[in-house]
Amino acid sequence: MYKPHNIARTLSLLSVGALLPAYVAPALAQQAALEEVIVTAQRREENLQETPIAITALNTETLGELRARDIEGISDYTPGLMVAPTVGGSVNATISIRGALNSTNNLSRDNAVGLYLDGVPIAKTSGAIFDAVDLQRMEVLRGPQGTLYGKNTIGGAINLVTRKPSGELEGYLQVGAGNENLVEARGALDLPAVGQVGSGLGEFSARVSGFFRERDGFYDNTDPSEPDFDNRDQWGGRVDLRLEPSDRLLLEYGYDRFDAQQRPTMLALTQSDTFAYVIPPLYPLVAAATSEDRPDAIANDSAQTSEVDIEGHSLTVTYDMPGTALGDLTLKSITAYRDLHTLSLSDFDGTSLDMFRFRIENDFEQFTQEVQLLGSTDRLEYVLGLFYYEDEWSTDNPRWIFQLGGDNFDVSNRGAKDESVAAFGQLTWTPDAFEQRLDLTVGARWTRETKDVHSVWVDRSVYDVNAADPNGGVYVRDSQGNPVFSAGGDLIPVEVDDSWSEITPMVVAAWRFSEDINGYAKVATGFKSGGFNGVASTNLAFETPFDPETMTTYELGLKSRLFDQRVQFNVSAFYNDYTDFQAGRLGEDAITIVIVNAGDATMQGVEMELTARPTQNLDLVLNYAFLDTAYDNFTGDDGSDVSDDRYFSYSPRNTVFASAKYTFDPLPFGELSARVDYAWKDDFYVNIVDDPSTNVDAYGLLGARVQLDQIPVGDGRLRVAAWGRNLTDEEYWNSAINLSVFTVNQWADPRSYGIEVNYDF
Repeated sequence: MYKPHNIARTLSLLSVGALLPAYVAPALAQQAALEEVIVTAQRREENLQETPIAITALNTETLGELRARDIEGISDYTPGLMVAPTVGGSVNATISIRGALNSTNNLSRDNAVGLYLDGVPIAKTSGAIFDAVDLQRMEVLRGPQGTLYGKNTIGGAINLVTRKPSGELEGYLQVGAGNENLVEARGALDLPAVGQVGSGLGEFSARVSGFFRERDGFYDNTDPSEPDFDNRDQWGGRVDLRLEPSDRLLLEYGYDRFDAQQRPTMLALTQSDTFAYVIPPLYPLVAAATSEDRPDAIANDSAQTSEVDIEGHSLTVTYDMPGTALGDLTLKSITAYRDLHTLSLSDFDGTSLDMFRFRIENDFEQFTQEVQLLGSTDRLEYVLGLFYYEDEWSTDNPRWIFQLGGDNFDVSNRGAKDESVAAFGQLTWTPDAFEQRLDLTVGARWTRETKDVHSVWVDRSVYDVNAADPNGGVYVRDSQGNPVFSAGGDLIPVEVDDSWSEITPMVVAAWRFSEDINGYAKVATGFKSGGFNGVASTNLAFETPFDPETMTTYELGLKSRLFDQRVQFNVSAFYNDYTDFQAGRLGEDAITIVIVNAGDATMQGVEMELTARPTQNLDLVLNYAFLDTAYDNFTGDDGSDVSDDRYFSYSPRNTVFASAKYTFDPLPFGELSARVDYAWKDDFYVNIVDDPSTNVDAYGLLGARVQLDQIPVGDGRLRVAAWGRNLTDEEYWNSAINLSVFTVNQWADPRSYGIEVNYDF
């Protein structure tokens, strides 16, 4: 694995990248220009090229061609972003941007990258890999977004923006099939508007959409308990309603639902030497199930279910007030409620023996209210806002460790009530000087949050021998350490609470070199919430709070459209100062693991995005990211600095995405196109230590798509496509866990392929 080095050695890539369009120039002729891209990263519609943020935006067409149904689907395309399922499931997400991440679906831990659906925060990564059904675009904002987006965005933010009612009768229906008995369908219907703006109740319009997907698992389970792993049995839908009483007032209601009833991912043994000294009689069976190569099948007796049910409601009210003394104003309110239920019965031992199995059931609900005031004058644009957030959650997480058919399971019941309030503002001023080429932006956000957490944890191997032992678990104890019981004879949970406040400022200077070239320099900040470790195994570990992490980013960016709008080249270079990062270490009793603010780190790098249309028929994309990470100091268990032996997980040093799409001249019966994609990732660590059994070697993924579009059928257009992913059948894992006695690895999907038929009307 690579060792970090200084970014100065790589800044030369900026000059190399700036020359790339020159090599494209000779091929350019008088052909179609690249389309303008509109984003809402700063809470208002703006041209992507004029927005001083490192942003990647993917529209409906690109998402469809990549088959990107969720945030994992854009991971390869977007420089600096990595999304992978957490170990044991395919819907819980590890999301990393520029090395900042949260790799656990433990609800007591918070995100490093914010996820938003139509402006509504999705507060946890549990269940975050879901099909949003009817997307207009995805926006990935890199770097801290602590001013406009708030807490838990130290790495950046991902915006999912859905399509809204058009008021005209139109829609689409898509059906598909593929290997492993894939069957899927999705569609949307826009209904004609009813009424008239400014008359009666106004104009009402609606859009409904939905999807359905079934597929067998890629890997078989030879145990009779279940037939395979990680199959697909999903459905979801959206309802969007729009009421426009007047030309100033707009009300938009959105309802979304996602449901998955699947089986867990395959966790296969890749190393088990240590197990020979744990239970020697069972080692031959464990050794026989161990392989460093990807298996087609394994035997698991307890990999039974992975269920997710997500539901959301949102109401957005927008009121325009043009021509006031403060300029043109827009008042916007976003009120939302979301709930999540997950249930997983997973097997972590890679065999048909009952050694490591878990049940985890989460119930989570959140309410958010945001009010924004957006204003603009000839020289000013500003956003002021207030934000309120509350959630309540509970987790039931029993664990059967080396039970071998027994039922004396460890107990873990935890939950919390969290509350957060914030006030924020951002102002951009364009002075008359410098031919109005300069934009100066300042902003800040104040946030206060409170967490009230409770937990009961019982380690049976200790508790049944001596319940007063500190390692027996987390529960209310008397002065001698003995458990205290309720009137009903139950253990009493330990309750803790704390509050934190943070201010996250930002400042940006943007300069228009020309109509098509813009640059910016930025300093931005963000923080990741403090809290309590809900999976702590002793009272000391649970009662020890950890403070927020903070991130300060220094960034330079250049955005350009060249050669008559036929080449777009965007580049950013950044340096992140990462302070008080949260990590596990031994507590004062030298026994338990507590989450503490262990030290400081730096991340630095360069990101490039090149899009070109050399001819009217050919579209090219080349995206690249370089990331250099290092812990400046990392306090180990004994108080010493172990920074030289700690690494950033899910942070490959180099990533590349390249694609070419050729659209043939129109045929009498349609438009034929072919597309090839290739994504390459460097070696990376899954954990913060160098563990060969979990480290992921560099790999590349090849995808392709051929489609015949614009086939006239009735009053609509038909599209037929064939697609393939991981066509070279690359073998790699996307997650892994070392359980000391052995390591299990979660192998990624092998080659897949299929066809789609789509009808637009």
